[in-house]
Amino acid sequence: MSMIDRSKPILVFLAAGVQGGVVSRTALARGLTVRALVRDRQRAAALVASGVELAEGDLGDTASLRVACAGIDHAVLQVPIGPAEVMVAQAENALSAFKTAGIRSFVLKLASASRPAPCEEPSFVANQMVQDAARASGLPFAIVRPTMYLDNLLKPSALAEIIADGVFAPPIPASQRIAWTSADDCAEAALTLLERSAMGGDHRIAGSESLTGEELAARVSAGLGRTIRYRGQPLDEFEREVDAAMGAGVGQRVASKFRYFAAHPDDADAIIAHPYVAKSGLDGFQPTDVETWVRSHRQAFGASDEPRS
Repeated sequence: MSMIDRSKPILVFLAAGVQGGVVSRTALARGLTVRALVRDRQRAAALVASGVELAEGDLGDTASLRVACAGIDHAVLQVPIGPAEVMVAQAENALSAFKTAGIRSFVLKLASASRPAPCEEPSFVANQMVQDAARASGLPFAIVRPTMYLDNLLKPSALAEIIADGVFAPPIPASQRIAWTSADDCAEAALTLLERSAMGGDHRIAGSESLTGEELAARVSAGLGRTIRYRGQPLDEFEREVDAAMGAGVGQRVASKFRYFAAHPDDADAIIAHPYVAKSGLDGFQPTDVETWVRSHRQAFGASDEPRS
């Protein structure tokens, strides 16, 4: 039974992005109403068409956040990945607005693991600082974090290579096992926690299988009805490509997490390899398997509705 007052919208942060967009659509599919926080309403036509209420605001603008939070009881909070001090400041702005509005609970969606300093991977330290700020707020909240998103297959560069060459080439060796999850599953988990008022947990959302690169490729192939190969892209090559696309130095920052995984295989397994284990609050939650996820996104891969038998 839902504990949410359905006469009030839930507030979704980063709603114009991939993750926030999925949360918004999933909430609507569950019969919830949504207030979507966006920086520019002129670029959110798809959200408006889907039936959400827009709130224009910025995580750096506390006044706009207070307006966005007015009349809200529950929220799904995510802050953009960036320098730790910026992420923490943005989270604290949101938390301050939550307190002013009297928000009853929220789910904090983090992009990956949290590790206290000192840690070689800056994004993990930043995640820890953000969740520490959430805990210090005294507000009821739960955490949802992914292993690795299958949605990475749908990024334009990856999708183009899959369609043209039948190759998926992330910067992770094929030997590294990953319990792949999806933005859809993480959104379902976050909203389930809100609806059940199941706060206090830290939920690692993972797939039910721990797959090598070759095993992932086999399941993607089955879902698409064509052969897909996995190629672990060397990190130096990955950095050069990112630098060429986004500017000098960006590749090193983006590749940092993958270098951490390579240098710390035991922690890599703890973060991305182990299959999903349910915790209190998500009883009955079933991860979507890779082949089912691929089948549901066949059109994005340029495939016909049903794979060849």
